[in-house]
Amino acid sequence: MNRILFFSDNADLITLWSSLLNKQYQIDTIIDISASFTADIIIIDADKIIQNKSLLSLFSNKTTRFLIMGDNWPEENQIEALVHGAAGYCNKKDPAELILLAVERIIKGDIWIQRHLISKVIGALVQIKSTTIETNLEPKYLESSKLLSTLSTREHEVAKMIRSGDNNKTIASLLFISERTVKAHLTSIFKKLNVPDRLHLALFIKEFD
Repeated sequence: MNRILFFSDNADLITLWSSLLNKQYQIDTIIDISASFTADIIIIDADKIIQNKSLLSLFSNKTTRFLIMGDNWPEENQIEALVHGAAGYCNKKDPAELILLAVERIIKGDIWIQRHLISKVIGALVQIKSTTIETNLEPKYLESSKLLSTLSTREHEVAKMIRSGDNNKTIASLLFISERTVKAHLTSIFKKLNVPDRLHLALFIKEFD
């Protein structure tokens, strides 16, 4: 059973999240996120990030995914969190079924964010990358191009749809394949291109537009 941790000072929110998720997931609450933890997802109250922005650095953790729950957080805050590696954002007042769907999708490897923000997140990542990339671009470009050529035709199709912000269910429907097959393709793509997640895959593909 997948394990979910809650990180919030709001007892009412924790009670609400518990009632939504305790039938499908193993759940617990943490009071110190700096301590070691093991979980599939940590649902973090956006108020904790507002109080301590250094928490954004936690989102780069490769073994745990983070879903932020905010109160109509500004888009720029959502983008900043996604750029740092968060897996998604929901409003605290979203319907229960939407929160459940967000958790389910994130566990499957999706990113949960408004679709129109995907291009903005990619743009922010491109800007960050452009300030840190090596001076000698040609060898890096050739290396990336070579990696891209290792993808199969179907993997190319999946990668381009990820760049457009499509989730696994949409990709499966449009390509007439199962979601399990989409996930298998993504696992192969991540390995071949040496990228950790969907956003970095979208960024990788964006370089060749």
